[in-house]
Parts: sequence; C-alpha cells; structure tokens
Amino acid sequence: MFSPLRLVLTLALSVFIIETFVMILLYILPDMPPPLEFLLDSTILTLFLCPILYLWLFKPLLHLVSEYRENALLLQGCKINLEEKVRERTVELDLAVEMLQKENEARRVIESALRESETRFRQIFEQSEDAIILISSGDHSFLDVNIPAERLFNRKRDELISSGLEGLGLGPGSELADAIRLISTDKRINNIDQLECRDEDNDTRILSFRGKMITLQGTEAILATFRDITRRVRMEEDSRNLQSRLIHANRMTSLGLLVSSVAHEINNPTNYILANAGIIKKAWIDMEPLLEERYRRGGDFAVGQTTWKDARTFLPDAFDGIQDGARRIRETVDNLKGYSRDSQSLRETRADINSVVRLSASILGHHISRMTANFRMELTENLPPVNGNIRQLEQVVTNLIQNALQALPDKSCGVLVTSEFNRTGNEIIVRVADEGCGIDTTLTDHIMEPFFTTRLEQGGTGLGLSICATIVKDHGGRLEFSSEAGNGTTFSMHLPAAKYSGSITPDAVEAAHDNG
Repeated sequence: MFSPLRLVLTLALSVFIIETFVMILLYILPDMPPPLEFLLDSTILTLFLCPILYLWLFKPLLHLVSEYRENALLLQGCKINLEEKVRERTVELDLAVEMLQKENEARRVIESALRESETRFRQIFEQSEDAIILISSGDHSFLDVNIPAERLFNRKRDELISSGLEGLGLGPGSELADAIRLISTDKRINNIDQLECRDEDNDTRILSFRGKMITLQGTEAILATFRDITRRVRMEEDSRNLQSRLIHANRMTSLGLLVSSVAHEINNPTNYILANAGIIKKAWIDMEPLLEERYRRGGDFAVGQTTWKDARTFLPDAFDGIQDGARRIRETVDNLKGYSRDSQSLRETRADINSVVRLSASILGHHISRMTANFRMELTENLPPVNGNIRQLEQVVTNLIQNALQALPDKSCGVLVTSEFNRTGNEIIVRVADEGCGIDTTLTDHIMEPFFTTRLEQGGTGLGLSICATIVKDHGGRLEFSSEAGNGTTFSMHLPAAKYSGSITPDAVEAAHDNG
C-alpha cells in the first residue's frame, strides 16, 4: 500500500547512504576539480535514486491509478444493476397487486364451490357403502358416523359417538390412534392396510382404514373410512399358505438335483486340495531340517513375505488347516447330498457327547473369545454314550454354538452349553442357550427350512439348521428350540442313549474327528 511517510523516510535514508558513499569515494580518489566532483556526485545520486523513485513512488502511484479506474468502473456497474433491480421490483409489485386482485376473485369462487362441495359430501357420507366416521382433529372424539358404520361395528350412532376410539378397543397406543394423531399433525393422508378390532360381540374383524384431513363449514375434521376385509384376508392367507406349500414341495423336489450338481463341482477341487496338501506336508517334513540347518549357520532369512523364524512356527499349522478345511468342505457336501436321499448311512461308533461338545468349543475357541466374554459349559459327567457319526454330531454342536454366538448383541451377553441324561426318555440332551434378541414368532415355523435365513446379507445360506435337523433325525433324535423375544433362544438336541459297557475317552473322540 502507498504510504507518503514511508516514501519520505526511504528517500531520506537513500540520499544519506548515497551521499555518504560519494563522500567516501571522493575522499579516497585523488584530488579532483570541484566541477568534476559535483558532476560525479549528481551522476551517482541520479543513478541510484531513479530505481528507488520508480519502485517506491512511481510504481505505487500507477497501481493506485489503476485501482481507482477499476473501482470507478465497478461503481458504475453497481449503479446500473441497482437501477435495473429497482425497475424489476416495480414490475413485480405491479404483478403482485394484479395477482392479489385475481386471488380475491378466485377466493369468492372457491367459497361458493366449497359450500356446494360440503353439500355433496353430506350426500356421499350418508349414501356410501363404506363405514365413515368424522373425527375431531383436536381431541379425536367422534363427530358423526354414517349408517354403514353402525352396521360394521354393530352399535348405534349415539353409542359410537359417545364411546369414541376406546369403545372400539382402539384407544391411545393403538395403531389407529397413532395414525389419527399423524393425520392431525402432518395433515397428510394415512392408510392402514389391515387393522384388527373387536365388535360388541367380541368377534375379531379385519378392517382397512383410510384417513385424511377435510374442512367442513370452516372446521377441520378427519374423514376416517373403514372397510371390512376379513373374508378377503382369510382367503388371501389360505392362498398364500397353499402357494407356500407348493413352492416348498417343488423346492425339495429340485433340491436333490441341485445338491448332486454342486457336490460334483466342489468335490473335485476339494480332493485336489487334500491330495496336494498331503504332498506339501510330507515335503515340508523333509525340507524343515535343511532350512533349520541353514538358519543355524547363516541366521534368519526371507520366506515368502515373512522370515524363517516366524514361518517355521505357523507353516505346520497352515498345512493342517488346509487339510482340515478341505475335509470339512467335503463332509459338508456329503451332508448336503443327504437331502437327495431318504436316509443317510452313518458310520456307527460310540460317542461321548461331552467330548464332542468340548471338541466343538475348542474348534470355535477364537470365534468364541471374539464374540463373547461369557461362554460357559456345564456338562454332566459319566453320561451314557450315543451311537452315531462323531464328525456329524460335532458339526451339529459347532453349528448351534456358532449360531448362538452370532445372535449376541455384544460381548457382555453369554452362551451356556449344558448336557444331561433324561432317564425317563433314555436320551442324552445337549442344550445351547444364548442371551440374544430371540427369534420373531413369525419366523419360528420356517427356522429349520432349507434356504431360510435371517442373515442373508452376512453370507447366511439357510442350510445350517436344516442340515443339523436332518443329522439329528438320522441319529434317531430330534432338534428342538424355544425362544422368547428379548430373552434369547435355546436349542436342544435329543439323542437316544446307547447301551453301554466300557469307557469312551476324549482321545477316541479326537481320533474319530481327525479320521472323519
């Protein structure tokens, strides 16, 4: 920014410095004639002051002149724009006055039409086949009802008006009361497709409801229209149930073909994985001493994306994990194939159910610690054995525990696994109880159907519980569950106890698990 004071100080300081320099120069140089000294002094002073004056005086002045011209042009433009806006606002005001005059005329026409409309409404209200109730938008009391409403609710007009919503069993807190409240506040149409209510004889009726805000004689009211759809809903439910049974039957018919095709496509690469994993593991046994010797001699070295010091620890577990995972894939496919047959041949063995439970919990150890801090097992000791396939029983218990863990809302909720012997029914019972949110009552009839899942977005296939139920049934038992919304779910596996003499050790169960 241009500053006169700064300019004066700069010139004074510049002249002082230049003159000092000239005096020193003249003092050093040999004696010169005075005219020549004056000429030299003025020349040096001029040479140094010209750029200083340009930079500190002339250039800022040019900038100020340029800014002045720009501001003058901007001011002129603002003046033109302001004049244009004044003209536009004047035109707008003229149009607004004209519009108000037209609106006043239109309002008179509308008021006349409204009176005619109210007359027609009264005629429609009395002659409609649907039940219509006029409800106050303030306290939601009944203002008027038509004759079909008297027939629908089996009550006289005065009784309906005096009892209001409470008389229909639809008082505060009901779906209808909430809908009417929303109509009053939002002034929008609100529909309820299915609304249950009871008439004077305590019979349940299913109604459809449509409500909207209207104005009658200058007063706002809610026009509530009801239609009895009980018979139609019952017929639709029967039709859906029949269709569901047909779809389920068709699905079960095609399931065998689907599973056979999937099993063939999965088993081939699975067998390839198992075969090559065994070869790699044997090669590892031969290579490990050589690599260890190199480590002792030359120190640590790179292996893949890690070092030998770390690789020698986790590679054996990785080989075992590959084989175990491939075996599990193969066994899962074999279990799926059981759907395409009436029964599944089981490799009979005596199984200690407690050892099966402990093994399943051990397999899920990492998953358990990640999902809950409260996992407990209360197993009754010295239980009789059960006859069956240990790997399949382990699969059932593992699936039940995994489902229980997935149902937990947070780590503070727990899972309890128990076992007991029911002498009356001569059966072993394993229960898996979780503290999750429970199962919706509308889903309980479908929870064990194939392909039914509530976790489709999380990768659920809907086959876990269905396969478990089939496995337990093939073992002569049954899989049951009980659930209460907000209080968790308990699955119970009932298996017939085998006649038993001798002992079954956990090592035997572990060996059966490894051998499949």
